[in-house]
Amino acid sequence: MTPPQESSQGGSRATPGGRPVATADTHSTGTTRTPRTTGNARTTPAALAPRTSGGTLTLLVILLIAVAAPLVAVLARAVTGYNGQPSALPALVDPRNLETLGNTVLLGVMVVVLATVMAAPLAFAMSWTRMREHQWIDVLLMVPFMTPPYVMSLAWLDFVRVNGLAEQLFGPVGVGMRHMIESPFGMAFVMASEVFTFLYLILRNHLDSIPASLDEAAQTAGASARQRFRLIVAPLSTTAFSLGALIVFIRAAGEFGTPVTLGNKIGFRVLVSEIYAAVTIDPLDFPTAAALSSVLLALGITVWGVQQWVSRKPTPFGGRAARRTTVSLHPTARAGAWGWLALVITLSVLIPYVAIFLGAMTILRSQPLSLDNLTFDYFALVMQPGAGLTPLQNSATLALISATVATALGVASALAIARLKRRWSGRLIYFLSVASDTIPAIVLAIGFIFLWNSPWLPVTPYNTPLMLVIGYVVVVLPMIVQNVKNSRDSIDDRLLEAATISGASGWYTLRRIMLPLLLPGIITGWLLGFLLALREVVFSSLVRPAALDLLSPWIMSEFDQGHRAEAMAMTVIGVLGSVVVLVVVDTLRRRREAVRRA
Repeated sequence: MTPPQESSQGGSRATPGGRPVATADTHSTGTTRTPRTTGNARTTPAALAPRTSGGTLTLLVILLIAVAAPLVAVLARAVTGYNGQPSALPALVDPRNLETLGNTVLLGVMVVVLATVMAAPLAFAMSWTRMREHQWIDVLLMVPFMTPPYVMSLAWLDFVRVNGLAEQLFGPVGVGMRHMIESPFGMAFVMASEVFTFLYLILRNHLDSIPASLDEAAQTAGASARQRFRLIVAPLSTTAFSLGALIVFIRAAGEFGTPVTLGNKIGFRVLVSEIYAAVTIDPLDFPTAAALSSVLLALGITVWGVQQWVSRKPTPFGGRAARRTTVSLHPTARAGAWGWLALVITLSVLIPYVAIFLGAMTILRSQPLSLDNLTFDYFALVMQPGAGLTPLQNSATLALISATVATALGVASALAIARLKRRWSGRLIYFLSVASDTIPAIVLAIGFIFLWNSPWLPVTPYNTPLMLVIGYVVVVLPMIVQNVKNSRDSIDDRLLEAATISGASGWYTLRRIMLPLLLPGIITGWLLGFLLALREVVFSSLVRPAALDLLSPWIMSEFDQGHRAEAMAMTVIGVLGSVVVLVVVDTLRRRREAVRRA
């Protein structure tokens, strides 16, 4: 592209888009007057994207249809009933339903507490100490995120079963472990072992952004490590922790796998398991599903409101720290950090995956563990086209499409939020784009059924793969928006103003400046979206076409039919494939950042 030409006498100069912009009139004395604006000059960060009301309106319409309309459908069915059946709202005050609500809240609180205990020390160690140099730790800590929750539950149940591996290895201690897992606390522990990764990533990224100068100034002033944590780190981390706790609570309250497997086994009813039973067990009871979904929706909105109140005071710094804090640990503290990491990885990765691998290779579960009782044949069996290969391919294809569409929508949303953050439209876009972080997936899935199965619709994606793509996009969109938004917040607006003053058009700035700077957040968001869509179970189970085999429903079906080895083998293949994708994409991202910084 030809660079803009400037007259030696001042005046206007051409932009890459052909528009004149402001220039300075220079006198022979060498003084410079205030720049004057000519033509359609724009000297604000708005140059990063076209400021067209049509684009904003289109984005709002998409989000309203995809996110808000299903929720309205749930509330409408909760009030009016469904298909001639009356509303079930009056039944919510029954003791059984009140107990179910209490169990849901109790479970969510326990999961938040346990996830915090697991995640917070690791986030500090991986951000502020030399442990961050070991990139393999992040890969290991991402494995629970890539494991379907119901598989984690079944793995623990298999590990602690009567005459199982825990009892064979630890004797009476193994029996005690079985009693612990088969309890509400055990449910919370298993769920926390899967969702603590969300809180870990949020806290670690937040701690990365705290400038080293804050800690160094406090240390120079004589503050002890405890005082620096209490007076600096903890207050500055309130907003990030409240956001992570919100996500963990909502995912715990809306998690599908553990309540349906472990919860039903021990008779601990929660809202999700009751909703699932209402729409899958004859006689189908959609009014009850709608009423319970409205309660779960209200619970999510309430928790979101509390989080907003807690984080009402803005953090007094933003973006990326120019220099990250590095704390030197005492040898005892260093040993404790590595010991805690080993314990968390043992509980969340090692034990479940030992159970999964052995479950995928054991010929006779009733026989003691021995080499003669192990085989790799199940891995080859499930990779046959008529077995697990087809569901894996279908899920990977839909996850790829969904993550790509959600990334495009997420980038548009993040840029619109930054551009319109002081307007009602920007706030509404932000609320809708991250809404599914505060709304359990099963509520959205029930809303999709009510909305897109309506007889008055002339055309509907219901009972087609497109329905799944829309559902996956809604589920993974918040993760992508938050990653891209964090990258956008780290960009100094003066850089965009300089591009505008230099003559760059909006599209040129977007393509050559904004998108390259957003690329780390875009790649991270796409990767997390792909992994989440690949293992998604709620939409995959409730709204998929009957003839379409998908990975999570196929694995659950194999478990239900007693084919545990095949189900475990496919879980191993799916997770190992996800790890490979994670490592490759993260390696490419790091190399690109290294080249850009060089």
